[in-house]
Amino acid sequence: MKKISMLALCAIMPICGAMAAKNMQNVIHQNAPVYWSVSEIVDMPDNTPVVLLGRITKNMGDEIFLFEDSSGNIMLQIDEEDWNGNTVRVDDVVTVYGHIDKKGNITEVEVDSIVK
Repeated sequence: MKKISMLALCAIMPICGAMAAKNMQNVIHQNAPVYWSVSEIVDMPDNTPVVLLGRITKNMGDEIFLFEDSSGNIMLQIDEEDWNGNTVRVDDVVTVYGHIDKKGNITEVEVDSIVK
């Protein structure tokens, strides 16, 4: 009886492992960030959370940076602690997590964190 149970267990284990791997792929895909383009976020309401993928192209001074993706560019406000220790160069692609900051008719993104 023990031999039959062990054989059944050995036969089932690879199937369970394959199912777990497939389930993990689904979880990873479902938890992938949804990226917004610059052109999409310009008209979003104040304080809307956004995730951007692109490049920081210029330091404008006073914690303001110019960000660019394929659809356009926007100003980012990045506090020192939001860099998370990353050193970002002009050609580096980064993921920016933040929220819309409306100042009159000007739209910026206040950055919460950056991932290189």
